[in-house]
Amino acid sequence: MVETPKNKKAQVILKRQIIVKAVVTESFKTFLNYELSETVKMNTNKINQLENQMKLFDQKDPRYTQLNNEKREAEAYIKSEADQRKFISDLELNSVYSQGPIDGMVTVSVGDNLYEKLGGVELIVKDGVVQKINANPSQFQSVVG
Repeated sequence: MVETPKNKKAQVILKRQIIVKAVVTESFKTFLNYELSETVKMNTNKINQLENQMKLFDQKDPRYTQLNNEKREAEAYIKSEADQRKFISDLELNSVYSQGPIDGMVTVSVGDNLYEKLGGVELIVKDGVVQKINANPSQFQSVVG
């Protein structure tokens, strides 16, 4: 239990996931293409490093197999570049694209509804600027209530 002074409630800080969704703009598409190019460069460098490391091991060595698997994953990513560029190009302007989760922190005190505190929160951003914060209500009461 977290100890607190007598006049304050016990509280803890928890990590939760927040979904980030972006409004598709030309700038956003440019940014996605830039990120894709950088990731392809990173994977190209990774392949070179892995190939050098693989030379140190016999092909029957489990470490060689692990490095070779990582190399194949990097090669697959590079091969998918054209498909990813087409996907980016086909994104409809002003549509909403889910960029995925980020971690956020929330303070929880005695008496708080944990499900509401950790419940679904999403950020809507346009060219990196937060436009809206949506907090989805907990489904707990509607299921058990």
